[in-house]
Amino acid sequence: MVEEENGLKTYQGDTLILIVDDDDDFCKALQKIISHWGVKVESTTNPLHAMDLVRNNFYNVILLDVVMPGKSGIELVQEIAELSPDSKILVMTGFTDKEIVIKALRMGAFYFLKKPLDSKLLLHTIKRALEVQKAKLENKKMFEELECSHNELLDQRSRLEDANGQLIETSNALSILARNIEIARDDAETQIVHKVRVSIVPIIEKLQQDRKLGDYRPDLELLMNLVDTLTSGTGAASEIASTLTSTELRIASLIKNGLTTDEIAKHMHISPLTVKAHRRNIRKKLKLDNSNHSLRTFLQSNLGNEMAE
Repeated sequence: MVEEENGLKTYQGDTLILIVDDDDDFCKALQKIISHWGVKVESTTNPLHAMDLVRNNFYNVILLDVVMPGKSGIELVQEIAELSPDSKILVMTGFTDKEIVIKALRMGAFYFLKKPLDSKLLLHTIKRALEVQKAKLENKKMFEELECSHNELLDQRSRLEDANGQLIETSNALSILARNIEIARDDAETQIVHKVRVSIVPIIEKLQQDRKLGDYRPDLELLMNLVDTLTSGTGAASEIASTLTSTELRIASLIKNGLTTDEIAKHMHISPLTVKAHRRNIRKKLKLDNSNHSLRTFLQSNLGNEMAE
């Protein structure tokens, strides 16, 4: 009995067994044996009451007699298997009718035991049923956890897809906004350029026609070129205009128009040395380090004909 008692030690405290047999003495004797193995056990002689017990409790193992009044064990096998599919049903019979045994197994019984029961075989069968049940429940739990994780991943994927969709919509909206801003900016620049040319160019042209202002013709040409540069915003003239200071740009215009250093100095009321210093700075900014490169030729080539006399 000690060996048998140790046989279910692993399952002590968390296992519940039910005995269903119309023989009260048999139930009490079998209940006594199983309780000695350290597991909880209940019994009933009423097959109709057995269903109430199964409905209200989970029994790891159910020992079920085949022949009982009121309802046969075969009928109970099917009902119990449907109500508590994780319970292991052990059918007990005093007959060797193979058809009954096969039918019970097909309906969901785990195994069958022939009366009178052998305690060692009973212990082995219950232990085996509990092992199979434990493995099945663990697999079931693992499957449920995997299914739960899968559902969580699907949910996260759905949320990420929604977030990605929102980001795409936001990006598209920002792109449209940026294009609209660019269009509005271009329209505003076009309007400004138009107003500048309409307002300023006629005044400069009128001043250029005034013979009294002949000495200021280079300055007026420079002013006209600056207006053209600002209103065009492209080309070498624009780059040069943004590189040089206003004084350097004025001197560059005079150089382009063929004035010598002394003539420029006289025209701008500065010393020739100052003009030479400005010429060196202009060459440096325009990256004309080689003295063989003519500054006047470079300016005529890159500033265009609009600065010509």
